Amino acid sequence: MIRMINIVIQTLPRQTGTCIHYSLLGGLFLLLLLSGCASLPENSHRSESSAYANTHDTTLGIAHRHEKRLPPGKSGFLLLGDGLDAYVARTILARGAEHSIDVQYYMIHDDLVGKLFIHELFKAADRGVRIRILVDDID
Repeated sequence: MIRMINIVIQTLPRQTGTCIHYSLLGGLFLLLLLSGCASLPENSHRSESSAYANTHDTTLGIAHRHEKRLPPGKSGFLLLGDGLDAYVARTILARGAEHSIDVQYYMIHDDLVGKLFIHELFKAADRGVRIRILVDDID
């Protein structure tokens, strides 16, 4: 198509060819401008979903209730510096889930660890656990 346009342009007088170039560029610019104004279809088929509010009767909720209060300035978060420790912690939590699992990831890789983790989520779903995943990228 582009080759055909170039042949037509080359056969026309120089001034006419320049006008065609500008017309094509203007048309392309207008097309890009209009496509940028297009809207996406509505997501009307999605059902509303939110986190469970009452988790006091779950195993994790009961364990949390019996823990001592944290000292001032402490958050209760524990950074896991080792990948194996982090994977084991996620697996234990997934296997112990009773009602819901909400996970948020930047990226889930198509490697052994990613497949094993997704497998744990499927096993939890088979037990009746609701799974919600927010992920930026899956490769």
